[in-house]
Amino acid sequence: MKKKTPPGYLNISLKVLDIPVILLAAALTLIVGITVYSKETASSQVIIRGPDKAWVFPMDAEEQVLVSGFIGETKVKISEGRAQIVSSPCGGQTCVAASPLRKNGQWAACLPNGVLLLIEGAEGKNAIDAVSW
Repeated sequence: MKKKTPPGYLNISLKVLDIPVILLAAALTLIVGITVYSKETASSQVIIRGPDKAWVFPMDAEEQVLVSGFIGETKVKISEGRAQIVSSPCGGQTCVAASPLRKNGQWAACLPNGVLLLIEGAEGKNAIDAVSW
């Protein structure tokens, strides 16, 4: 006597090669996702804004910039594809303790001194976003 499947349920049975094929598809999806999303665009740039002036540098630049702010000078260092606030006259030093920035959208700021450090980049026309996924 054949077992009846309740309405709304599927009766699925796996064959011998189904599991390896499913695992291979999942592994390929993971590899492609990691490869696509781990790449940083070549057009990334560091934007440094002070109260009176702004600077734009490519991420691969080797620069040290002194930014005059409201309470003194903030020193920003760009090196090895990273940007970081190295020193600042503010009291808390939270901006100095922040991790170096290296990806689009990351930012750091010394609010008492009015200095903003931002990583921006134009995404390429082949970039993947939520709409194309």
